[in-house]
Amino acid sequence: MNEYKILQIKKLKAKQSFLQSELEEKRYIFTLDVVPLFHKDFSEFVPEQEVNKYKNEKKRPNKLVNDIFKKLSTKLHPDKGGDKELFQKANEAKQSNDLSELMDIARDVDMDIEESENMIPILEEKNKVVQEKINVIQNSLAWQWFHMDKTSRKNARGLFAEQLKKALG
Repeated sequence: MNEYKILQIKKLKAKQSFLQSELEEKRYIFTLDVVPLFHKDFSEFVPEQEVNKYKNEKKRPNKLVNDIFKKLSTKLHPDKGGDKELFQKANEAKQSNDLSELMDIARDVDMDIEESENMIPILEEKNKVVQEKINVIQNSLAWQWFHMDKTSRKNARGLFAEQLKKALG
């Protein structure tokens, strides 16, 4: 593999790490601050079940991700004397198609996983998915409401109520 492809993989892995951290931060703020405020301010419109609506969706693992997981599981599986927590972490990474996380785990347990050009589209896709999740949070009515000052909230309440009614049917 040429040097450019190696640098691309390195950059994509770093970007994925950054995006995952940003998503964790946004979800933390969203769950602890944004949703409670929005629910309080619009409780007459928001059904209780809508508050906990955001869930992690899982996709079928990519073949390369699955192959790397299988290789890791030969060393990590608890039945083979491996670390149960690390195996669980690797399994979660496989389920969420997180190639970067699997590669980090492999590095941590001194298992050589050869980087290949096949990894580039997988990493790009994962970064795209994570970025889309961040965008969903930031484009939500609740996020917009939370980041307004009190005067703007007062002026925009009717518009937000109208949008919320339309969104909830």
